[in-house]
This record gives sequence, structure tokens and C-alpha cells, in this order.
Amino acid sequence: MPKYTLQEMADMGRKGERRVYPKLDVYHLLENDKFVRQVVSYDRSLPASVVQAVLTNVADTLRRMLSEGYTVKIDHLGVFSLSLDFADQKPKVIQQEGDKMSYREVTVKNVNFKADPLLLKELQDKTELERTMSGVKVIRKKMYTPEERLGRALERIAQNGFIRLSEYASLNNLSRTAASLELKRLCEGPDSPLQTDGKGSHKVWKQR
Repeated sequence: MPKYTLQEMADMGRKGERRVYPKLDVYHLLENDKFVRQVVSYDRSLPASVVQAVLTNVADTLRRMLSEGYTVKIDHLGVFSLSLDFADQKPKVIQQEGDKMSYREVTVKNVNFKADPLLLKELQDKTELERTMSGVKVIRKKMYTPEERLGRALERIAQNGFIRLSEYASLNNLSRTAASLELKRLCEGPDSPLQTDGKGSHKVWKQR
């Protein structure tokens, strides 16, 4: 039975809103070989080799059709289409009137998938969900990239000579656990940017 938790997202817009979303607990990945065995167990007349060959051909054909600009609809499954984005570092905002954004490099960012309404209806009718915990789990969204977090920490170290765990967590909008794990990673290896000094509650981090 699929399980889920309720999660409260961080109020990044500082609007005072406490939005809650149900999130599926993904505890098991059904890999290709196991998926093939599930298909065979559903219809014993289909050899595993045939099922695998069909899946491979479907994937190859889908990739080829998408690369040629087609949107592909597979009955009882859904519609596949390309998602595009700029591949260069130029501004994504029109800078001035008449800007034609010439010489832009565009690439495939992802593949969009819109589920068939019948598939959604069947999933809604047949899927029983179980809540794994009471209450609401609060998710702290990371406001900065790892590089930005390190840069902010180095600025604090330059000012004070060191940084504490609580400071690193507060500075970068992280939980103490996430901050501790990240600081540990930043101290690993001979070329790491940080090193520790002291122990226990007196432990601090300095620039190597």
C-alpha cells in the first residue's frame, strides 16, 4: 500500500502562509527487469524476451519521434513532449525594445509527460493510501546553492576567524543536521576548503 506524509513548505515569499502538501514516500524502485517480470506474470503467454524487446523498441521510437519534434500520445498512458531551455548564459529577460535575442543557444531540458485522464481515473479509484505519521513535517527549503553557502561561510570566517555550527545553519537557512553534514563534507580531502578546530560544544570551522 502506498504511504504518504504531510509536509509544510517553507514560506519563502514571507507571506505568512503555511502551505501543506501530501508527499508520497518512495521506498521501492521497480527496476526494468522486475517490471518485465510483472508484465509476464500478468500475461503468461508473453515471454520475457518479447516484453523486453517491445519496451526497448517503444523507448527507441519515442526518443526518435521526440527528437524530430513530434508530441507522442500513447493510449492508456499519456502524452510526451519536449521541454526546452536556453543553453547559454545570456539574460533570459528582454533588455530593451526590439531585442530579438539573436544568436541564442537552445537545448532540450527535459521531457514533459501528461497522464491519460483514464489512467488518472483508474489510479484514483484503485489506489489506497496510508498516512505514515501524524502531524505535519516541516521542510526547510535551501535558499542558496552549495557554492553560495560556502561563500557566505568564508565571508563570516574572514570577519571572525571561524564559524560555529549554529551560525552556519542560521546563515544558510539549514537545519542543524543538514548544516553538520555539509560542514563534514567540506572538511573531507586534502583540497577541502574548511578544517575543524576544537571539540564538542567548542568545535568551530576555519578556512584551510
